[in-house]
Amino acid sequence: MATRFIKKRRSQAERSSAMQRRILDATLKCLAADGYAGTTVSRITQTAGVSRGAPMHHFENKAALMKATAEMMIKRVYLKMGKAMEELEASDDRLHDLIYSAWKHVFYQPEFRALQELLMASQRDKELAFVLQQVWTAGHITLGNAADHYLEPIHEGTNVRQAMTLTQWLLRGMALDLHLVESPEVMDHYLKLWSQMLALHLQAKPRETTP
Repeated sequence: MATRFIKKRRSQAERSSAMQRRILDATLKCLAADGYAGTTVSRITQTAGVSRGAPMHHFENKAALMKATAEMMIKRVYLKMGKAMEELEASDDRLHDLIYSAWKHVFYQPEFRALQELLMASQRDKELAFVLQQVWTAGHITLGNAADHYLEPIHEGTNVRQAMTLTQWLLRGMALDLHLVESPEVMDHYLKLWSQMLALHLQAKPRETTP
Protein backbone atom coordinates (compact mmCIF):
# COMPACT_ATOMS: atom_id res chain seq x y z
CA MET A 1 0.00 0.00 0.00
CA ALA A 2 1.47 3.30 -1.06
CA THR A 3 2.18 5.73 1.72
CA ARG A 4 0.42 9.04 1.31
CA PHE A 5 2.41 12.14 2.05
CA ILE A 6 0.38 15.08 3.18
CA LYS A 7 2.08 18.43 2.73
CA LYS A 8 1.83 20.41 5.92
CA ARG A 9 0.21 23.77 5.37
CA ARG A 10 2.28 26.74 6.40
CA SER A 11 0.93 29.00 9.10
CA GLN A 12 -0.13 32.55 8.32
CA ALA A 13 3.03 33.83 10.03
CA GLU A 14 5.21 31.56 7.87
CA ARG A 15 3.45 32.66 4.69
CA SER A 16 3.79 36.30 5.68
CA SER A 17 7.50 35.88 6.44
CA ALA A 18 8.11 34.13 3.12
CA MET A 19 6.30 36.92 1.25
CA GLN A 20 8.36 39.58 3.05
CA ARG A 21 11.61 37.83 2.08
CA ARG A 22 10.40 37.57 -1.50
CA ILE A 23 9.69 41.30 -1.62
CA LEU A 24 13.00 42.20 0.06
CA ASP A 25 14.98 40.00 -2.34
CA ALA A 26 13.22 41.69 -5.26
CA THR A 27 14.05 45.10 -3.77
CA LEU A 28 17.74 44.15 -3.63
CA LYS A 29 17.68 43.06 -7.27
CA CYS A 30 15.99 46.28 -8.34
CA LEU A 31 18.43 48.46 -6.40
CA ALA A 32 21.39 46.68 -7.99
CA ALA A 33 19.94 46.82 -11.51
CA ASP A 34 17.94 50.05 -11.58
CA GLY A 35 19.36 52.24 -8.82
CA TYR A 36 17.46 53.85 -5.97
CA ALA A 37 15.46 56.21 -8.18
CA GLY A 38 14.41 53.37 -10.47
CA THR A 39 13.39 51.09 -7.60
CA THR A 40 9.70 51.90 -7.60
CA VAL A 41 7.03 49.85 -5.86
CA SER A 42 5.71 48.92 -9.30
CA ARG A 43 9.15 47.66 -10.37
CA ILE A 44 9.54 45.68 -7.14
CA THR A 45 6.17 43.94 -7.53
CA GLN A 46 6.99 43.07 -11.12
CA THR A 47 10.35 41.57 -10.12
CA ALA A 48 8.87 39.70 -7.16
CA GLY A 49 5.92 38.45 -9.17
CA VAL A 50 3.40 39.59 -6.58
CA SER A 51 0.30 41.78 -6.60
CA ARG A 52 0.67 45.55 -6.58
CA GLY A 53 -0.71 45.76 -3.07
CA ALA A 54 1.60 43.14 -1.56
CA PRO A 55 4.55 45.45 -0.63
CA MET A 56 2.29 47.99 1.07
CA HIS A 57 0.44 45.22 2.90
CA HIS A 58 3.69 44.12 4.54
CA PHE A 59 5.50 47.49 4.70
CA GLU A 60 3.92 50.80 5.63
CA ASN A 61 5.57 52.73 2.79
CA LYS A 62 8.65 52.75 0.54
CA ALA A 63 10.81 54.18 3.34
CA ALA A 64 9.84 51.28 5.61
CA LEU A 65 10.58 48.83 2.79
CA MET A 66 14.05 50.33 2.24
CA LYS A 67 14.72 50.24 5.98
CA ALA A 68 13.81 46.54 6.12
CA THR A 69 16.00 45.87 3.08
CA ALA A 70 18.95 47.58 4.75
CA GLU A 71 18.39 45.59 7.95
CA MET A 72 18.37 42.34 5.98
CA MET A 73 21.67 43.36 4.43
CA ILE A 74 23.18 43.79 7.90
CA LYS A 75 22.58 40.10 8.51
CA ARG A 76 23.96 39.16 5.10
CA VAL A 77 27.12 41.19 5.70
CA TYR A 78 27.73 39.14 8.85
CA LEU A 79 27.21 35.88 6.98
CA LYS A 80 29.38 36.82 4.01
CA MET A 81 32.20 38.11 6.18
CA GLY A 82 32.02 34.88 8.17
CA LYS A 83 32.39 32.91 4.95
CA ALA A 84 35.35 35.07 3.98
CA MET A 85 37.05 34.30 7.28
CA GLU A 86 36.63 30.54 6.78
CA GLU A 87 39.02 30.64 3.82
CA LEU A 88 41.89 31.94 5.92
CA GLU A 89 42.56 28.81 7.96
CA ALA A 90 44.64 27.15 5.25
CA SER A 91 46.11 30.37 3.84
CA ASP A 92 49.85 30.95 3.51
CA ASP A 93 49.39 34.72 2.99
CA ARG A 94 46.73 35.73 5.45
CA LEU A 95 47.10 39.47 5.05
CA HIS A 96 46.46 39.39 1.31
CA ASP A 97 43.82 36.68 1.55
CA LEU A 98 41.94 38.50 4.31
CA ILE A 99 41.67 41.55 2.05
CA TYR A 100 40.88 39.54 -1.06
CA SER A 101 38.23 37.44 0.68
CA ALA A 102 36.46 40.57 1.94
CA TRP A 103 36.53 41.93 -1.62
CA LYS A 104 35.29 38.71 -3.24
CA HIS A 105 32.55 37.86 -0.76
CA VAL A 106 31.21 41.32 0.05
CA PHE A 107 32.35 44.31 -2.01
CA TYR A 108 32.46 42.55 -5.40
CA GLN A 109 28.97 41.07 -5.06
CA PRO A 110 25.90 42.49 -6.87
CA GLU A 111 24.23 42.96 -3.48
CA PHE A 112 26.86 45.53 -2.58
CA ARG A 113 25.69 47.65 -5.52
CA ALA A 114 22.30 47.72 -3.83
CA LEU A 115 23.96 48.86 -0.62
CA GLN A 116 25.77 51.62 -2.50
CA GLU A 117 22.45 52.89 -3.81
CA LEU A 118 21.07 52.98 -0.29
CA LEU A 119 24.22 54.73 0.96
CA MET A 120 23.73 57.51 -1.58
CA ALA A 121 20.04 57.82 -0.71
CA SER A 122 20.84 57.96 3.02
CA GLN A 123 22.57 61.31 2.53
CA ARG A 124 19.06 62.81 2.46
CA ASP A 125 17.30 60.32 4.73
CA LYS A 126 18.32 60.38 8.40
CA GLU A 127 16.39 57.24 9.33
CA LEU A 128 17.98 55.25 6.52
CA ALA A 129 21.38 56.70 7.45
CA PHE A 130 20.93 55.38 11.01
CA VAL A 131 20.23 51.85 9.74
CA LEU A 132 23.14 51.91 7.30
CA GLN A 133 25.47 53.05 10.05
CA GLN A 134 24.76 49.65 11.58
CA VAL A 135 25.84 47.99 8.33
CA TRP A 136 29.13 49.89 8.42
CA THR A 137 29.62 49.05 12.09
CA ALA A 138 28.90 45.36 11.50
CA GLY A 139 31.50 45.15 8.74
CA HIS A 140 34.01 47.20 10.73
CA ILE A 141 33.70 45.00 13.81
CA THR A 142 33.75 41.72 11.90
CA LEU A 143 36.78 42.58 9.78
CA GLY A 144 38.50 44.22 12.74
CA ASN A 145 38.04 41.15 14.93
CA ALA A 146 39.42 38.91 12.19
CA ALA A 147 42.39 41.22 11.69
CA ASP A 148 43.15 41.21 15.44
CA HIS A 149 42.96 37.43 15.45
CA TYR A 150 45.18 36.82 12.43
CA LEU A 151 47.45 39.88 12.23
CA GLU A 152 49.83 41.87 14.40
CA PRO A 153 51.79 45.10 13.91
CA ILE A 154 55.41 44.98 12.81
CA HIS A 155 56.23 48.35 14.35
CA GLU A 156 55.13 49.79 17.66
CA GLY A 157 52.32 52.28 17.21
CA THR A 158 50.72 50.60 14.20
CA ASN A 159 47.01 50.03 14.80
CA VAL A 160 45.71 46.90 13.10
CA ARG A 161 42.04 47.89 13.24
CA GLN A 162 42.68 51.34 11.80
CA ALA A 163 44.59 49.77 8.92
CA MET A 164 41.62 47.54 8.19
CA THR A 165 39.22 50.50 8.39
CA LEU A 166 41.26 52.18 5.66
CA THR A 167 41.09 48.90 3.75
CA GLN A 168 37.28 48.89 3.93
CA TRP A 169 37.14 52.43 2.55
CA LEU A 170 39.51 51.43 -0.24
CA LEU A 171 37.39 48.40 -1.17
CA ARG A 172 34.22 50.50 -1.12
CA GLY A 173 35.78 53.03 -3.48
CA MET A 174 36.98 50.25 -5.78
CA ALA A 175 33.46 48.82 -5.86
CA LEU A 176 32.14 52.20 -7.02
CA ASP A 177 34.47 52.07 -10.02
CA LEU A 178 33.77 48.46 -11.00
CA HIS A 179 31.64 49.47 -13.99
CA LEU A 180 34.49 51.58 -15.37
CA VAL A 181 37.31 49.03 -15.43
CA GLU A 182 37.97 46.86 -18.45
CA SER A 183 38.78 43.66 -16.56
CA PRO A 184 38.50 42.24 -13.03
CA GLU A 185 42.25 41.62 -13.18
CA VAL A 186 42.72 45.38 -12.78
CA MET A 187 41.14 45.18 -9.32
CA ASP A 188 43.18 42.10 -8.45
CA HIS A 189 46.36 44.03 -9.28
CA TYR A 190 45.50 46.88 -6.91
CA LEU A 191 44.35 44.54 -4.16
CA LYS A 192 47.74 42.87 -4.33
CA LEU A 193 49.48 46.26 -4.36
CA TRP A 194 47.56 47.39 -1.27
CA SER A 195 48.32 44.17 0.60
CA GLN A 196 52.02 44.60 -0.25
CA MET A 197 51.94 48.12 1.19
CA LEU A 198 50.19 46.91 4.35
CA ALA A 199 52.75 44.12 4.66
CA LEU A 200 55.30 46.81 5.52
CA HIS A 201 53.30 47.45 8.69
CA LEU A 202 51.37 44.25 9.49
CA GLN A 203 52.25 40.57 9.58
CA ALA A 204 50.47 37.29 10.24
CA LYS A 205 50.48 36.01 13.80
CA PRO A 206 51.82 32.52 14.51
CA ARG A 207 49.46 29.91 13.14
CA GLU A 208 45.89 30.60 14.26
CA THR A 209 42.69 28.73 13.57
CA THR A 210 39.46 30.30 12.41
CA PRO A 211 37.75 32.15 15.29
